[in-house]
Amino acid sequence: MGAMKTTLLSSKVSLPQGLLLGAWYLNLLVVILLWAKTAAPLITSGSLSNVLLAAGQILGILAAVFALTQFLLMGRITWIEKHFGLDRLAAYHRFNGYAAIILIILHPIFIVASYTLAAKSNYITQYISTIKNYQDVILALVGQILFITVVISSIYIVRKRLKFENWYYVHLAVYAAIVLAFLHQIAVGSTFLSDHSARIYWLIVYGFVGLSVAYWRFITPVLKLSRHGFAVAKVVAESPTTTSIYISGKKLEKLNILPGQFVMIRVLSRKYIFEEHPFSVSAIPKNGQFRLTIRKSGDYTSKIAQLVAGTSILVSGPYGRFVDAIAVTQKRLFIAGGVGITPLGTLARSAIIAKKDSALIYGNRTPDDVALKSEIDNLADHGLKTTYVYSDATTGFKGEKGYVTADLVERLTPDYLTRDIFICGPPVMMESIVKGLLEKKFPTDQLHYEQFSLHS
Repeated sequence: MGAMKTTLLSSKVSLPQGLLLGAWYLNLLVVILLWAKTAAPLITSGSLSNVLLAAGQILGILAAVFALTQFLLMGRITWIEKHFGLDRLAAYHRFNGYAAIILIILHPIFIVASYTLAAKSNYITQYISTIKNYQDVILALVGQILFITVVISSIYIVRKRLKFENWYYVHLAVYAAIVLAFLHQIAVGSTFLSDHSARIYWLIVYGFVGLSVAYWRFITPVLKLSRHGFAVAKVVAESPTTTSIYISGKKLEKLNILPGQFVMIRVLSRKYIFEEHPFSVSAIPKNGQFRLTIRKSGDYTSKIAQLVAGTSILVSGPYGRFVDAIAVTQKRLFIAGGVGITPLGTLARSAIIAKKDSALIYGNRTPDDVALKSEIDNLADHGLKTTYVYSDATTGFKGEKGYVTADLVERLTPDYLTRDIFICGPPVMMESIVKGLLEKKFPTDQLHYEQFSLHS
């Protein structure tokens, strides 16, 4: 969801979040101190050329730190994701990526400027000479080009013009880029060549990041497939715009999927193998199946409705902190728009089972667009105060018409300030409601939303 602003941290930093951030800053401090140990003679030499060289070195070191951070942010590493949420990590991943690419660009500029002053040459001549005379620099140049290409492909205006498959192939280049950066660092990096302790430290850092990403992002889904045997059980059309996919498997309760969470799925057939997408779980595991409910919004989501029973599925997750445990009050208000009902439906069901005072406001274009209506009506029969809102209601319709807004929330649920509010829907709707509620001084720790358009 592109319009919503997502920050890495909420207003309150938990102890695990603080420890993880502290570890990142501690690593940053260590690599800076290791650089300073070898760069001190350059900085104190009084030579501008040497100062530029030292600056170029620290820029390269910081570029490596930020590049490795990219992998940790989107490696789907459970002990990181469960404390921040994958949507927040994805948002910071974008910011961190831009910081990394700036450092990657500046690093060679300062290094070549240093060589230019020392050789009393011109910059272009020295740049060409550096590439010709230092074979390892070519690796760095190729890595730099790959990093820049990946960042450009991720810029929104470019990203939306690329087919997912093309974007995915380009994004894979980042793995090659980090390998090239590592080879460059061990070949010509000042700390690698002149400081044994720094060399050992950096090898540990690269090894830790590489093994973490390999295990959580690639090995774990395969292990889960072999353990659970995920496959399509059936496909059900819920409405003209939504489809439910029932996924079967063994011992699914061991996945520990909580109401409100989502999974990443990859269909193991030639047509879909290179595409992986996040979908909310609309029914948690029961009787050997769990369910995903998907809105048709593009080529992939339209094609996925044509899956046949028995098709194998690779499942990663569950992910997300959009769960009841984050609530701070005993009452709930769920605000859904379109297919945003999928995580909220499971949350509402668990709240009703727990006999919590709960209400649902569900916005759609028309009554025909409502997904999982029979289930929602069943929850309403068991105590869920339910209001349907239609923006394009037919003549004679006597329910709520228009769009879901903060003012509508206040009118329909006068005690909304005493409830935890969970919101999921189109970005524009979410942004409008969140902004409106905050203007009404709604407590931020009672307001919960999560974004699911994650491409990585």
